Amino acid sequence: MPEISRVGAVSIEHGHFPVGEMWEPGFERRGDEPEFGTDEPVIVVPGQIVVTSRVQDHVAPVVLAVNDQEGEAPGPAWTLVASVEYQPVYRGRMAALDTMNGPAGPADGSIEVFGQPVQPGEPSVELDPSRTYRAHVWSQGRSDSRERFDAAMKREEWCARDGFETYLVVFVPEGSQEAPIPAAGESRRDRLARRHGKPPLNMR
Repeated sequence: MPEISRVGAVSIEHGHFPVGEMWEPGFERRGDEPEFGTDEPVIVVPGQIVVTSRVQDHVAPVVLAVNDQEGEAPGPAWTLVASVEYQPVYRGRMAALDTMNGPAGPADGSIEVFGQPVQPGEPSVELDPSRTYRAHVWSQGRSDSRERFDAAMKREEWCARDGFETYLVVFVPEGSQEAPIPAAGESRRDRLARRHGKPPLNMR
């Protein structure tokens, strides 16, 4: 049985949103920037899966899930957008994030995933950091979302931000890796050397 998150409402800006692994104290932060000069609908950088949208600015319901069954479709209403590899870099807690404002809040209503209703709430799941995953990104409404958005703008419905796309990201265990571990505590000497390029005279 898949482990399924609640439904979050992701505020999408600039035509994309991340599903990010939440940083944990003791780990070096990964701040790699996605390369948007590509036609790929889903981009992976360490610590993030970035999903592109066909609508520039809107709010989309998003659900995350972990499923041991490879190839299991979440339902007839869902269309597969892309499948990518993901390797945890911290402790494996994944969350759907607003483009600019951090973790998404709850959606207004429920949606059906793998034959069961999923209620509004926090869109997050726990991955095993000692495993690697195949992430399947599914959508509803994406195929004609841009056309429906443009039609709404022609009708001067300037506040239309909901109902264009819905997303589901399913993580399927694929392989194994050495689980990331926090870095050892940094000494004052090492911290000063890193900051200034060499240790202070009284610490050499």
